[in-house]
Amino acid sequence: MAVQKTDLEKIVGAENVVDDKASLTKYAKDQSLVSSRMPDLAVFVEETSQIQEIIKLANKTATPVIPYSSGKNLHGATIPDQGGIMIDMSRMKKITGLDKDNWHVQIEPGVTFSELQDYLKQQGFRAMIPFGAPRDRSALTSYLERDPVLAAPNFETGNTIIMDTEVVLASGDIFRTGNWASGGDPGSPAGPIRNRIYRMFTAAQGTMGIMTKMVLQIERIQKKRKLFFIPFKSLADAVDPIKRIQRREIGNEALLLNRFNLAALFTEAWSVPERLPTEPSPVQEFNDLQKILPAWTLIICINGHPRRPDEKIAYESEALKAICDDLNIELLESLPNIPGAENMMMAEIDAPFNILKKFNYRGSVQSLCFKTPLNKITRLEQTLHTLSLDHGYAVADIGMYLLPMERGRAIHCEFDLHCNLNDPDEKEKIKKLWLEASSQLINNGAYFDRPYGPWADMMYSRAANYAAMLRKLKKETDPNNILNPGKLCFS
Repeated sequence: MAVQKTDLEKIVGAENVVDDKASLTKYAKDQSLVSSRMPDLAVFVEETSQIQEIIKLANKTATPVIPYSSGKNLHGATIPDQGGIMIDMSRMKKITGLDKDNWHVQIEPGVTFSELQDYLKQQGFRAMIPFGAPRDRSALTSYLERDPVLAAPNFETGNTIIMDTEVVLASGDIFRTGNWASGGDPGSPAGPIRNRIYRMFTAAQGTMGIMTKMVLQIERIQKKRKLFFIPFKSLADAVDPIKRIQRREIGNEALLLNRFNLAALFTEAWSVPERLPTEPSPVQEFNDLQKILPAWTLIICINGHPRRPDEKIAYESEALKAICDDLNIELLESLPNIPGAENMMMAEIDAPFNILKKFNYRGSVQSLCFKTPLNKITRLEQTLHTLSLDHGYAVADIGMYLLPMERGRAIHCEFDLHCNLNDPDEKEKIKKLWLEASSQLINNGAYFDRPYGPWADMMYSRAANYAAMLRKLKKETDPNNILNPGKLCFS
């Protein structure tokens, strides 16, 4: 590598540049099945200007640079395929620009979900957090990587959380979107300008630029809410109720869990692991909970409104009851045999971290995360079940989570395969199943909109013109190919 450590030290200080094996090991792998590789150097930054200078130096020396925020991507996006400089932004912790009138806030890459939520809670607000995001995951990176939140700000804007953004391009120049792009402050009293050019950087794994600031839409904390559970014997039984409930715009949060994931969430003997992957920790409580929980459970939270909250909860609850009566399905305010289930789930909606207890089952979770139309989900479930049996993987050990989107027209799906990475035979078996399942799910209507690792080849090979356009754009904006090379279709 042509870049010199002393040149980087001039930018950030000698104490903020590391190249010893012990320090670099944490950047070399995550809990995914992606092959490990260490960077040549890691650099800790605290200011956008430092990132600019590092990128300019990288261009001169043709050195790869990889953005890193919290290390909780879990899908191999920050593993340096070609070595290079790891730009560690975990110390960029500023939370600024809270606008209580227009409901938005500005954050940097090092701000974690727990830090953001704790800050907002003190001000009477909350961030919309993806279900199962690690507590210490970078909030900015999570939104940038399109992790879908439990509930969008409202039905009209969909899952639009990102407003104004600031990005360092491959040239080292600053590029801003939204209200910033016109020279104003991020988030004007008129509201941030939501131009869609920021999508060039979403799910791009740092290949098109390094995002250093993001303005987020947030929500007021509603003091009055009501939670409902609807049990189902099969996934197929849940499809029509979800469609009807979503089309009536009932509830802010709605999620569907199978018994494996719900049992993991309620297992008190398990805690959320501090590191992922973790050591397997089987407990009988988890097995016992699976025996008493429904095969599938739809959870719906109805939020009040700043004005007349009781009336809003009342008419949505009545509408939900009418749908359930018409379909002859149960509508519960708690779960039988699970004392306090409603309180636990209410807390989970604001801080949805406890589902990560599922990592205790086998140590790692190899997820299949995709979008699909609601009417295709049962076929995809059957596809995975068939493949699992063919590969000797127990269907009962598959965790499943579904999130209705776009008023029920689409579904975000996460199908989990559990694996002990310390067992070479098991790891190889799960890898083969995961790869074949990914391909078969795509063939049957699954859309992997976050193309990590092998998914990139699977998706871009089916969209040749789109991939060619991306390569042309990459060549124009990053002619030296220094930004996280080897990812997406830029291999």
